[in-house]
Parts: sequence; C-alpha cells; structure tokens
Amino acid sequence: MDEQEVWSRFKAGSEDDFSLLYRHFAPIMLRYGNRITPDKELIRDCLQQVFFSLWKSRESIGNPANVQHYLLKSIRNEIIKKNNRARLHDPLPENYHFELEDSHEQTLIQLQTAELTRERISELLSQLPARQREVIFLKYYANLKYEEIAAIMDIGQDSVYKTTYKAIARLQQLLQNSTFLLLTLFF
Repeated sequence: MDEQEVWSRFKAGSEDDFSLLYRHFAPIMLRYGNRITPDKELIRDCLQQVFFSLWKSRESIGNPANVQHYLLKSIRNEIIKKNNRARLHDPLPENYHFELEDSHEQTLIQLQTAELTRERISELLSQLPARQREVIFLKYYANLKYEEIAAIMDIGQDSVYKTTYKAIARLQQLLQNSTFLLLTLFF
C-alpha cells in the first residue's frame, strides 16, 4: 500500500481509501493505545474520534511525511486529552505490558519456546519505568525512527536516544542478574 497515494485519494473524498486507512492502521493504533491505558472503551472511543476528525477535516488537513507516525501521535494525543488535559506529559501506567504475537506456522515445540520467551521478555519489560517501556514499544514493536518517537512522545530526539540506551542497558542488567540467579539455583 502506498500510504501517500491512499492519503491523497482519502483527502479527495474517497470513502474506500478512508476505509483502507482504517483497516490498515487501526490494529496498531489499538495495540499502542493498550500500552498507554488499560481502558479499552476509552481506546476505542479515541480511535473512532481520530478517524471521525480525519474525515471531517480531510479537505483542510495536510500531507504527513509518514501516515503511521501521524496516526499514532493522533491517538496518543486523543487518549491523553481524554484522560486528563492537565497531565499531557504523564508517564504511562505502570501496569501495561507487552505481548509478542506468535506465528501461525510454528510447530508445537516452537510455540512452547515462544511462550517461555514471551513470559521472560514481558517479565523483564515490566521492571522498566513506563517511559522506557513506551520507547521500546515504539522503536522495536512499531519500528519507528528516533525522530518519529520524539515527535509522538513530545520529547527531544536526544532524550529518545538516552531513554532507549538506558532501557536496553537495564534489560541487559536484569537478564544477567536473572541468569546468574538461575545458575546459582541449579548448581
């Protein structure tokens, strides 16, 4: 899908292209919303509001360089706005977690290994501060660039670099500590 062409046709009034944008981007917007708040109704309302606003202002809206980046930032802003207008830069809730998606082609052994790995990564990620978890999600799960993450989170690009570095360093430390603990239990 050529995002820019679909976006242009949507702006010209194509309902089919508007539907295509929704079908293509709504799933990742919902997953990202789940990382911000556990309130699924709020996320769905915000998603509908983002797309309603897009349709309503389609003729006057600009052409974003990256449609996915634009839509992720839009849903983040809508969720934050609806949660509490005064707390624009609050960290994400401590109780959100990441879940990896399993491939349908995996064998039973691969499924069991993937489940153990997922539990391990989720456990390690849950020990990170909320901002670090958000950066890890946007960088490695949504595959965004550092400058896109900075724009979505409304922080400087240097802060994104530092937060990513700190998150990876902390994950390495946690992994080493837990591996050492397991080795001492077995030997």
